[in-house]
Amino acid sequence: MRIEHFAIYAADTTALASWYCTHFGLKQIFSNEDSPPTYFLADEHGMAIEIIGRPPREALDLKQVFHFAFLPEDFEAEVARLREAGVPLEQEIGGADGGVRLCYFDDPEGNRGQVVWRKKPLGN
Repeated sequence: MRIEHFAIYAADTTALASWYCTHFGLKQIFSNEDSPPTYFLADEHGMAIEIIGRPPREALDLKQVFHFAFLPEDFEAEVARLREAGVPLEQEIGGADGGVRLCYFDDPEGNRGQVVWRKKPLGN
Protein backbone atom coordinates (compact mmCIF):
# COMPACT_ATOMS: atom_id res chain seq x y z
CA MET A 1 0.00 0.00 0.00
CA ARG A 2 1.20 3.53 -0.71
CA ILE A 3 -0.12 7.00 -0.07
CA GLU A 4 -2.13 8.16 -3.08
CA HIS A 5 -2.74 11.81 -2.18
CA PHE A 6 -3.31 14.26 0.62
CA ALA A 7 -5.68 17.20 0.56
CA ILE A 8 -5.15 20.80 1.58
CA TYR A 9 -7.37 23.87 1.65
CA ALA A 10 -6.82 27.10 -0.24
CA ALA A 11 -8.80 30.29 -0.67
CA ASP A 12 -7.24 30.70 -4.14
CA THR A 13 -6.84 27.15 -5.45
CA THR A 14 -5.60 28.24 -8.88
CA ALA A 15 -2.78 30.36 -7.49
CA LEU A 16 -1.73 27.67 -5.02
CA ALA A 17 -1.73 24.96 -7.71
CA SER A 18 0.50 27.17 -9.83
CA TRP A 19 2.84 27.78 -6.87
CA TYR A 20 3.36 24.03 -6.30
CA CYS A 21 3.86 23.36 -10.01
CA THR A 22 6.42 26.17 -10.26
CA HIS A 23 8.46 25.45 -7.13
CA PHE A 24 8.18 21.67 -6.74
CA GLY A 25 7.78 20.47 -10.34
CA LEU A 26 4.33 18.97 -9.85
CA LYS A 27 2.02 18.48 -12.83
CA GLN A 28 -1.71 19.16 -12.91
CA ILE A 29 -3.53 15.86 -13.51
CA PHE A 30 -7.12 16.99 -12.80
CA SER A 31 -9.22 20.07 -12.27
CA ASN A 32 -12.95 20.68 -12.17
CA GLU A 33 -15.22 23.65 -12.78
CA ASP A 34 -16.17 24.26 -9.15
CA SER A 35 -15.79 27.76 -7.81
CA PRO A 36 -13.02 27.73 -6.76
CA PRO A 37 -11.81 24.74 -8.79
CA THR A 38 -10.35 21.65 -7.15
CA TYR A 39 -6.96 20.51 -8.47
CA PHE A 40 -4.96 17.32 -8.27
CA LEU A 41 -1.20 17.80 -8.77
CA ALA A 42 1.19 14.83 -8.98
CA ASP A 43 4.90 14.17 -8.89
CA GLU A 44 6.73 11.85 -11.28
CA HIS A 45 5.87 8.85 -9.04
CA GLY A 46 2.14 9.55 -8.90
CA MET A 47 1.95 10.96 -5.37
CA ALA A 48 -0.67 13.70 -5.48
CA ILE A 49 -1.85 16.80 -3.66
CA GLU A 50 -5.55 17.65 -3.84
CA ILE A 51 -6.17 21.39 -3.46
CA ILE A 52 -9.71 22.10 -2.31
CA GLY A 53 -11.41 25.49 -1.93
CA ARG A 54 -11.51 26.55 1.73
CA PRO A 55 -14.87 27.92 2.85
CA PRO A 56 -14.38 31.57 3.93
CA ARG A 57 -15.59 30.90 7.48
CA GLU A 58 -12.97 28.21 8.19
CA ALA A 59 -9.62 29.22 9.63
CA LEU A 60 -6.53 27.09 9.06
CA ASP A 61 -4.50 26.52 12.22
CA LEU A 62 -3.17 22.97 12.05
CA LYS A 63 0.59 23.68 12.00
CA GLN A 64 1.39 21.39 14.90
CA VAL A 65 -0.42 18.39 13.37
CA PHE A 66 -0.80 18.69 9.62
CA HIS A 67 2.13 18.79 7.22
CA PHE A 68 3.41 17.02 4.15
CA ALA A 69 6.93 16.28 3.01
CA PHE A 70 8.91 16.47 -0.23
CA LEU A 71 11.85 14.07 -0.47
CA PRO A 72 14.42 15.42 -2.96
CA GLU A 73 17.30 13.42 -4.42
CA ASP A 74 19.81 16.08 -3.31
CA PHE A 75 18.64 17.77 -0.10
CA GLU A 76 21.24 20.56 -0.01
CA ALA A 77 20.84 21.48 -3.68
CA GLU A 78 17.04 21.52 -3.42
CA VAL A 79 17.03 23.64 -0.25
CA ALA A 80 19.40 26.11 -1.94
CA ARG A 81 17.22 26.21 -5.08
CA LEU A 82 14.04 26.80 -3.08
CA ARG A 83 15.62 29.56 -0.99
CA GLU A 84 16.89 31.24 -4.17
CA ALA A 85 13.35 31.02 -5.61
CA GLY A 86 11.96 32.80 -2.56
CA VAL A 87 10.26 29.85 -0.85
CA PRO A 88 10.17 30.81 2.85
CA LEU A 89 12.11 27.87 4.31
CA GLU A 90 12.71 27.92 8.05
CA GLN A 91 16.08 27.06 9.57
CA GLU A 92 17.12 23.45 9.06
CA ILE A 93 16.36 21.01 11.88
CA GLY A 94 18.49 17.95 12.53
CA GLY A 95 21.66 17.12 10.71
CA ALA A 96 23.33 14.36 8.75
CA ASP A 97 24.69 12.77 11.95
CA GLY A 98 21.19 12.45 13.41
CA GLY A 99 19.87 10.67 10.38
CA VAL A 100 17.19 13.24 9.49
CA ARG A 101 17.41 16.77 8.08
CA LEU A 102 14.39 18.92 7.35
CA CYS A 103 13.29 22.45 6.59
CA TYR A 104 9.69 23.51 7.17
CA PHE A 105 7.85 26.07 5.09
CA ASP A 106 4.38 27.58 4.86
CA ASP A 107 2.90 27.84 1.40
CA PRO A 108 1.07 31.03 0.34
CA GLU A 109 -2.20 29.67 1.82
CA GLY A 110 -0.66 28.78 5.21
CA ASN A 111 -0.39 25.02 4.68
CA ARG A 112 2.63 23.47 6.42
CA GLY A 113 5.19 21.50 4.43
CA GLN A 114 8.74 20.30 4.70
CA VAL A 115 11.70 19.23 2.63
CA VAL A 116 13.22 16.14 4.23
CA TRP A 117 16.32 13.93 3.99
CA ARG A 118 16.65 10.62 5.80
CA LYS A 119 19.80 8.56 6.24
CA LYS A 120 17.55 5.49 6.36
CA PRO A 121 14.48 5.62 4.07
CA LEU A 122 11.12 5.83 5.82
CA GLY A 123 9.66 2.38 6.42
CA ASN A 124 13.01 0.56 6.32
